[in-house]
Amino acid sequence: MPAKMVNDTMYVRQMTEADWPQVAAIYEQGIVSHKATFAQKAPEYAVWDAEHHPHTRLVAETSDGIIAGWVAVAPSFARAVYNGVAEISIYIHDDYQHQGVGTMLLEAAAEESEKNGIWTLEALIFADNEPSLKLFRKCGYVDLGVRKRLGYDTVLEKWRDVAMLERRSPNI
Repeated sequence: MPAKMVNDTMYVRQMTEADWPQVAAIYEQGIVSHKATFAQKAPEYAVWDAEHHPHTRLVAETSDGIIAGWVAVAPSFARAVYNGVAEISIYIHDDYQHQGVGTMLLEAAAEESEKNGIWTLEALIFADNEPSLKLFRKCGYVDLGVRKRLGYDTVLEKWRDVAMLERRSPNI
């Protein structure tokens, strides 16, 4: 994906390995907030890289070179019949939340993933993370349900419910 200007101060482009320090720092913000993931620390780049598709790894970058957020997709299933289904993850830097960065990235990810044969994007979001749920719904994701007590948060010492949403390509 060539860099795509979104406005005068922000553009979306492919993520590179050189972006990992900023990307990992944003991921760590999501970990610390307990709003986005069960993870307790960002992995090394090689581990993260192996778990995600080589395509649809995007960052929103300011004209000053600051990464404001990122989005990536990972295979949802190992079986070949599901190759067109991917789980989407998005993280926005604390300083850039509620400024349209998430919408920008989700829209670009939908376009990029479809170019790469993905027909369904799945989102797994903590059921109490209303801002993320609102963002995904705004971008055309539909609710599939809530999985009660899906995982235990060892830091918060409580069970977490996880909402499942999906976006189907209109081109299938």
